[in-house]
Amino acid sequence: MTSTASALAAQPVPRQRSLSTYEGWKDFAERPARRRPELLTRAQLDALDTATRARYDAERRAWHANILLRTRSLESVHTQLNDIIDSNLQDSDRIKSAAAIDAPPALGKSTVVNTFGRDFHRQRIAEVGEYLDSDHDIIHLPVCHITVPGKLTIKGLHIMILGFYAHPSTAGTLHRSVAGRDLARAAADCIERHDTRLVIIDDLHFLNMRTRDGVEVANQLKWLSNEYAATLLFAGVALRERGLVGEGAEGEAAAMAQTFRRWTVLGLESYSMRTVHARKEWDRLLWHIEQALVLAGAHDGMLVEISRYLFARTTGNIGSLMDLIRRGASRAIRTGQENLDRTLLDEIRIDEGAETERAELHARLEKQERSKRARRGSSDRPSERQPAA
Repeated sequence: MTSTASALAAQPVPRQRSLSTYEGWKDFAERPARRRPELLTRAQLDALDTATRARYDAERRAWHANILLRTRSLESVHTQLNDIIDSNLQDSDRIKSAAAIDAPPALGKSTVVNTFGRDFHRQRIAEVGEYLDSDHDIIHLPVCHITVPGKLTIKGLHIMILGFYAHPSTAGTLHRSVAGRDLARAAADCIERHDTRLVIIDDLHFLNMRTRDGVEVANQLKWLSNEYAATLLFAGVALRERGLVGEGAEGEAAAMAQTFRRWTVLGLESYSMRTVHARKEWDRLLWHIEQALVLAGAHDGMLVEISRYLFARTTGNIGSLMDLIRRGASRAIRTGQENLDRTLLDEIRIDEGAETERAELHARLEKQERSKRARRGSSDRPSERQPAA
């Protein structure tokens, strides 16, 4: 094994920490980019001793499990978010706009907000520095990240924010004796003290607008937008349908009209096969995935060759696609096949949504393909008309 591959196989495994703590977020945002393992030939693989091969395979599995593609959709949303962040460089007397990513499950909402937060964190650290005082007592935390649980109250929201900063009031049961208004003020103080400019609130769809607590928390978000010197970035599923975005028609949803009037809502869409352009975008995505794989038997076009099959398997959902590719790559390494084909991928189950729609979509795509072949064949046959006498 080459010295490069040996070094890669010895890479330390990053610690797994919650992004909803400042330590976990800093680790995520400041961690050096994962290095792609060296691509070895089958002969080089066979020449490795048992221990070295085990380390190399483990490194490849970790690499495949963490492949991150900066798709055009992701870059487009990031551009919009940067516009919002920059426009929020306003004085304290002006209300800041908030942003929300509203999209179906498994399209990469969390990936979009987390990668944007990471880029923003690094940018702010480069601009301001790692500490905010000369004695290095105040850590600069440009981003605060929390994830909404199944049931959330106003007090619980502020406790989660304070928990991110490891504020003393969240230690043990101390928060039970602290008034909600005091917790809200302490949360605002933490955001100001650590110069936090972006607050990410993920899984907002867990906020139940049919309950009093849900409506109160949603209304509280308007206060946060006014009080914090930070941009709020939300992510969730079906936020409009749940009454969290838009004017609303009646009841609690109508009360949210003013609260969310200043939200900019951005979406993510599945890939499709409806147009030539859409099919080219899908194939381009597959090609980029191919380039990221580290399999000794891989070849250019390995995934593009089975483009329609992969679309039928995953319904164009990038989350389903990446699960299929990751699991397939892992099996290809374990079995020694070292490439991905339809036979191997057919044996791998992924999420139930993709598996349920798989047969119907596959049949529809096959029918379309047969129809196209029939039309091409008809146009290629010589004319049966008789020549004029």
